[in-house]
Amino acid sequence: MEAQITTVAVDKTDDIDLSGLNPDVFVNANTVTKWLMSQPEESRAVTAQALFEKLIYDASHSRQSHGNGHDCVKLCSFVQQCTKSTDPALKQWAYTEPLSKRLFHFYLEWYEHDPHRALRLILDVLVTVCSTSNPSPEAAKLIKEHILRTLVSIVARQSTTQLTKSGLQCLDHFLSKQALTLEEIKTEYSRIRGFSPGADEYGPWRQFTYELFTWMELSYVSPLAGKVIVHVFRGLEQARAESSNGFIAELGQSWLQTGLEENPDMLDDIKNYVLVPIFKQDKAAALRLLSAFNRQGSLSVIDQEVTDQTLLLRLASLELGKKSGLVEEPSRDSPGGQEAAPADRVILQEAALSSFLQHPSLSVRASAFSLLVSSQATTKPFSQVAFDLLRKHLPAFHADYDAKLRNEVLGLTKSLIRRVKNVITVSQRGLATFAARDAQGTSDKTATKKKFGPEAALKDEAEAKEILDSHEAFMSWYISFLKSELVPTASYQRHITSLKAALLALRIGKHAGATGDFFDVEIAEMISSDYTWIRLLLDLLMDPFDDVRECSSTLLSLFPQEIVNAPTKSPHYTATLLEILQEFCPRAQALANRTGRADHGDGAARSQGLLCGWLHDQGRQIGLVSSILDGLEAKIAKAENDLGHAVIENPVHPDFAALSYAWPVLAKSTYSGSELEAINSIHTRIFTCSQRIWSAVEHVLCDDSPEGHLPEEMEDIDGLDTKDLLSYSFRAVHESSNLLRLIVGTLRQTPEAGVPFPPLDVFSRVGNLTFEQLSKLRHRGAFSTVSLTFTTCCQLTQNLQKVFPDATESNTLLREWYQGTLNCIMTQASTTRRSAGIPSLIAAVLASGAASPSFSEVLHTLEDIAKKEVTMAETDGSNLPQVHALNSLREIFRSSLLSKKAEGYLATTLQLAANSLKSEVWAIRNCGLLLLRSLIDSLLGTGESKAVIESGWDGVSIRISYNKYPTLPGVILGLLKSAGTSVFTETTNSAAAEAVFPALDIIRRAGPPEEYREELWGHITGYLGSRIWHVREIAARTLCSFLIRGEWLSLILELLEGAEEAANRLHGVLLTVRFILERKLSLSEKVDVNEVKKFLENRVKGLPALESCPINEAAYLEIFNLLPKFEGNGMVFPSEQILTSVCSAGNGKSHPAEALLRTEEGIKLVLDTAGTRATSGISDLGKMREYLFDILGTDTNTACRMLEVMPTAWDEVQAKSIDTLDRPDDITPELCGLYAEVCHRPAAPEVRAQALLNLASLVDKSLRVTHRQLDEIVPSPEELDRLWASLQRKGEIINPTLACAILKASGSLMAAALRWAEGDHEKMRAMERGLKNWGVMIADSLDVENTFDTRMAATEALKSFFTGSTKPGADINTRLSAWSQPKYLSIFSALYDSLIDDDDEVREVAASAAAALTGRYMVAPEAADNLVAWLGEIFGTGRKGQDEFARYVICRLVGQQGLLLSTSSRAESSLPLTTAEKLLQKAMDFDDSLFAAEEQNLFIDEVRETLRWRERAFSVLVAGQESSKNLVEWTRDGLEYILRLVSSGKEEGDGPLGWTSDQHVFAICARVVLCAGGIVKHLSTDETAGEEGKGVKKVGELLEKFRVEGQKARVHGALLEMASS
Repeated sequence: MEAQITTVAVDKTDDIDLSGLNPDVFVNANTVTKWLMSQPEESRAVTAQALFEKLIYDASHSRQSHGNGHDCVKLCSFVQQCTKSTDPALKQWAYTEPLSKRLFHFYLEWYEHDPHRALRLILDVLVTVCSTSNPSPEAAKLIKEHILRTLVSIVARQSTTQLTKSGLQCLDHFLSKQALTLEEIKTEYSRIRGFSPGADEYGPWRQFTYELFTWMELSYVSPLAGKVIVHVFRGLEQARAESSNGFIAELGQSWLQTGLEENPDMLDDIKNYVLVPIFKQDKAAALRLLSAFNRQGSLSVIDQEVTDQTLLLRLASLELGKKSGLVEEPSRDSPGGQEAAPADRVILQEAALSSFLQHPSLSVRASAFSLLVSSQATTKPFSQVAFDLLRKHLPAFHADYDAKLRNEVLGLTKSLIRRVKNVITVSQRGLATFAARDAQGTSDKTATKKKFGPEAALKDEAEAKEILDSHEAFMSWYISFLKSELVPTASYQRHITSLKAALLALRIGKHAGATGDFFDVEIAEMISSDYTWIRLLLDLLMDPFDDVRECSSTLLSLFPQEIVNAPTKSPHYTATLLEILQEFCPRAQALANRTGRADHGDGAARSQGLLCGWLHDQGRQIGLVSSILDGLEAKIAKAENDLGHAVIENPVHPDFAALSYAWPVLAKSTYSGSELEAINSIHTRIFTCSQRIWSAVEHVLCDDSPEGHLPEEMEDIDGLDTKDLLSYSFRAVHESSNLLRLIVGTLRQTPEAGVPFPPLDVFSRVGNLTFEQLSKLRHRGAFSTVSLTFTTCCQLTQNLQKVFPDATESNTLLREWYQGTLNCIMTQASTTRRSAGIPSLIAAVLASGAASPSFSEVLHTLEDIAKKEVTMAETDGSNLPQVHALNSLREIFRSSLLSKKAEGYLATTLQLAANSLKSEVWAIRNCGLLLLRSLIDSLLGTGESKAVIESGWDGVSIRISYNKYPTLPGVILGLLKSAGTSVFTETTNSAAAEAVFPALDIIRRAGPPEEYREELWGHITGYLGSRIWHVREIAARTLCSFLIRGEWLSLILELLEGAEEAANRLHGVLLTVRFILERKLSLSEKVDVNEVKKFLENRVKGLPALESCPINEAAYLEIFNLLPKFEGNGMVFPSEQILTSVCSAGNGKSHPAEALLRTEEGIKLVLDTAGTRATSGISDLGKMREYLFDILGTDTNTACRMLEVMPTAWDEVQAKSIDTLDRPDDITPELCGLYAEVCHRPAAPEVRAQALLNLASLVDKSLRVTHRQLDEIVPSPEELDRLWASLQRKGEIINPTLACAILKASGSLMAAALRWAEGDHEKMRAMERGLKNWGVMIADSLDVENTFDTRMAATEALKSFFTGSTKPGADINTRLSAWSQPKYLSIFSALYDSLIDDDDEVREVAASAAAALTGRYMVAPEAADNLVAWLGEIFGTGRKGQDEFARYVICRLVGQQGLLLSTSSRAESSLPLTTAEKLLQKAMDFDDSLFAAEEQNLFIDEVRETLRWRERAFSVLVAGQESSKNLVEWTRDGLEYILRLVSSGKEEGDGPLGWTSDQHVFAICARVVLCAGGIVKHLSTDETAGEEGKGVKKVGELLEKFRVEGQKARVHGALLEMASS
């Protein structure tokens, strides 16, 4: 029975008149009760009822007026006092059922909308009346039953009124007070849901919990639903107290996982509102749950199917337990491991943690990292295992492509560094304490058992020293690790993450609870004293990425003067940081002048700014700025004389930028009078330079087409083109304007003596210059920058009086600029729809916030200009003030500074824009349309994705408050009316159609305003009959916002009126039905498919407008094709009419509209054929096959669409045929045959590509089946050979789509062929060459020069191959033996290449392929490490293929991996390696062009690659092998050439920004040095004799010489560290 929550009206009773009572009686409950007790005993109960009615009336009135709850307190206290009354009648009245129900429903209704804390008193009253204290047990039972039935109905969504929040709050209170029991709730819920008593003990609770999970989707209900779940879990836990594991550990966790899988966004709610209370209230249950999660172990086998949500719940629980002190990090201190752990703690498993830290899922890895570094206290020491895990997995986190993950890791790194530093501080204090005790002779030497606890209880000096040493060692390693991440070959991700982490290390305090600004001098000294660190940071000042340059300069700028002036700790170079920077600056400037690139110019400028800050002496700082200005003035003079050569040889943007970085250093100090004069001179010189460079480049940037402008006199200059000239000009104005903005920005500072304010005349000249630039510029980037400067000038006019009290210009400047802007609007020619910088001028004037000109004045002026009518006869379109005015209004509404103020003018501006659409002049109409778009964005926001915008209104959310814009609905209606009937006529006015779209778009995205709903409906439905398809479509989409909620089919029936013979009208109605279904599908709403089908069959079928129009037939069929997508609705069969048209589909109809119909007919035929097979198990594919083959050569689009739909349509059928052993009518071979036959036919490449992909997907699924014979589900080897041959037929057209499909499918077909050959040695031997060739083909496809699609197809082929080739369920030993064959080496090489691809999507797929091979889930970098180790294991010493693998590894070591695949693989042949000398010569050929070609693969780090393969190389290389001789010779020659380079540059030295700073040079040198280190370490044995022995010895000598000479020549410290490692 459904519970009904009734609303009881509260009216004052007429039985007793209380109106004459003294108001003092109702002061509080005590006065009310006192007066009641003074009444005659026989009338007290009736009087009490009257008092109750008045009190509940007053409380209701207080609720409506949002009172403070005093009336509610008075009401509840009165009832409570009556329950304790000595008068039996009064007490009995207080316990009556009607009174309790009134209070209960009063609470539900009030608390749902206004959860006032005073309402809790009502719950206390209800608990009392339901208890045994009620003198009437029968009344108590009835009250309790009513409350129970109501609350359970609310949870089960059986209530007619949604009072969820108040109902769950009440349920929580009653359970907490034990007024209701879980058994009572279970009984009532079982009755509502129809559970049989005793059928399933936990079935009702499972369903009840899932109901609560669904309520947790509402944020305001989530905490309350969580509380009830906790009650259920704890109650069931106590009921299973005899079980060793308990309910929560056994069943509760699975319920939580199921709920989380249904809604993955609920993890935080489950964590905060379910797990946290359980952990706080029931430690034993929490420990059992944590133990269960911890026992689940690591993810090491590919066949495990564990969802990310399951892992996230597991990790979140363990992290919560760790923060609660219930979980400990793994430790090797106790030999007993897990068994030695105390009973009240859970020890994490090292293997499990490691598998989580390398999991492919970003969220899982982030949660695992959080689990590892979190702790109950920031002073709790890390275990050595935790440090080892961090050392192992941190590199992959730093290299991750996902910025969100890296930022999350940086946040956790902050906790990591703080915890390590705090532990170091605590240990140091502990050691000091022990030392003091020893000095006093009071040390307690008694050994005690080590305690587990939130903080380290240091038992003795030895333990303190051990903890201190381990944490200091980790911190030292961490700083070294961050340094290694900054090498030139590392990726951007590693650079930026390392720099940000280093900044954290410098800024985080050492003491627990330390907050605020802090600078760690010890970390700073570790960095500053290391010359390699400093060089890396300086080199990164020239990095291509701006944030890397910024972080590097920020880190360097933190160093105090004592560190800046301290020498570095280098054996042969002891210069101070200041001296190193002074050497770096000229090099950076020379590079910037040589290339002219923005990154080099910015880096050189940052170095100058850093130098200015490090000089510290004001005189030297002013001198540095003056010297920069001297150079700038010289460059500008050259530009004035010969701009073309200046562009190539003397870029000015680095100098302007250098002044911009140096100026803040000067501006933060105060100066004496003479120094201020020098700075004022600098102000004037800077302005003059800006003015001069503007004059030099003005003609370039003010050309109407600046992108293609090259003056005739410059056409003959070698190396100069339009891009160079435009870049020079833009950057000159950009940087000079930025500099001017910084200078005038000084006026914002508080006026005091010595502040370097620019003179007033300089300020006014800057404003006038930027005004001139904005009024003339045509280059978008340039006027964007200048507009910021002019905006600053306008804003500062309001501050001039404070800085210059005697100035008179401050009141006139802004007005002059405003009048100048109006003059530009009226006189300046417009280029089509553009207004250049005029809108920015208007926005800047308004941004000042001045009283004159006011915001209202400016907008009304612009509106007046825009309203002026103009005809085509009056203008040639070149001088249109209306265009400038409309664009200025658009800029106001787009500006973040002004849009808030402009909201009040939105409706009138919308009307103005709508009127502009009626203009005869296209430019005005176009600008009006652009303004409309901006107004719509202002109304609805711009933060939504394209998919959300296109989907339309959901019928619930409030997108626009029409009350806020009362005139907006009228404007929308006017827009719809403006088109009139023109959109239905043959001669359609384009302006009318343009006016319709913005109005329809607002309603479509925000829903209709209620007061205009009917009128809008009438106009919009009229547009369904428009002769313009696009208008019909937009109108149909807009009608979805009217019909998305409530009954809609009846309204669709009304729309059909008049559409019987009107084809356009019928088409609009059918589009509306389709869009409604699509929207409901996206919102996961149910649709009565049978009703829709009846509507189509009974009301649409047979209409003349349907049968005579192929477009309408196609739209009709499209609706049918959409219906099967609704879950649980099965297949919807077509009408006889459609079946008839299908039978004649291939009759060669030529009308263009027939193509739409054929496509929908084909899709319908596929769906219905599959539906018949799924429901009855019998269907004939012949009709579908015949239809498909008939249109293969005539209708490519239909054939492609049919093939695209087939996999989805046949999924259910395929699943049945694959998974059911006794099913005779197996559909898989039939589909494989169909797809293969399409591939054989001479069809279009797109068709064959889709068929091939379908076939590959089906083969992949079939190969994963374990219980079927291969010949039952996979094409035979002969068929595979025939298919492969047909795909390579000569003369066939192979476009990129088909090429990628062939590549992708080749993996599946190769895997199938390999599985067919299993156990047959002859067949396997015959396949050997084919496997090698296929591997080479895949490797070639993965070349960095190929497109993304090609590389992705090759990687997916590898995944299919490795997944399908391995028999499902095979153990790791079987896999090793199956793959340990040299014939697979080329395939393994291709797999490794895909793991280090530049694109993260390719790497993700490659990691899945590697997991299928090695059996371990890993993220790509870790998968690459694991793959190399795995290859070393299967091709290691003494194994088959060792020699060939050794040659392959050497090719990888020297960076020439493609060599082995294209040359002889015989072990005795010599490898034709390209010498390091040639490689270095090519690398040192520096490309100094302005627009250098970007590297194709920015992910690869040659140093990491060499280190990864070096360890494996020397485990398989044996002295005397030809391959080892090749490596020794290549390394020896490389070292000799490097030493020659070192010797040739000894005088100048290498140093920062030297020749080894280039990433390509560094990479080759690193390969040579690392190979040399490996040779010396592993091949320098007695067994290495003869020429090879001499070569090894020579390599050792050269390596030692490189270490010595390299230090003298200041070769890159990272290379020297590699040589010493």
